[in-house]
Amino acid sequence: MNEHVSARIALLDNQLVDADRRPIGRIDDVELSLENGTLRVDSILIGAQALGERLGGTIGRGMAAVAARLRPRTDPPGPARIDVALIEEFEPLVRLNVPFRELREVAGLERWLARHAIERLPGAGRAD
Repeated sequence: MNEHVSARIALLDNQLVDADRRPIGRIDDVELSLENGTLRVDSILIGAQALGERLGGTIGRGMAAVAARLRPRTDPPGPARIDVALIEEFEPLVRLNVPFRELREVAGLERWLARHAIERLPGAGRAD
């Protein structure tokens, strides 16, 4: 990632799409590391748990707790993370270089609902 790009402007709250330009959601937070005195973005975090943790306060903590509780047990703990190395471009959208189907740790609850509830509706088709 270009070290001269503002993470706040280039990433936070921007639309995230996969390699096929399918919307995944909005970037809710970033995970940083400090290397040789320089902050670097390691991962982008998405979902209600990441947003709740970023917002803080009673509402944010409640949002994060509910989201964490509803995530499938097979998902790793914490907000859904996407390695910054998967970002292909920043403008006009934040586009990844992989399709959504390869991001198994992302949208676990939504995938479960799609398979177990939405797909059963007449005319719904099959979800990814």
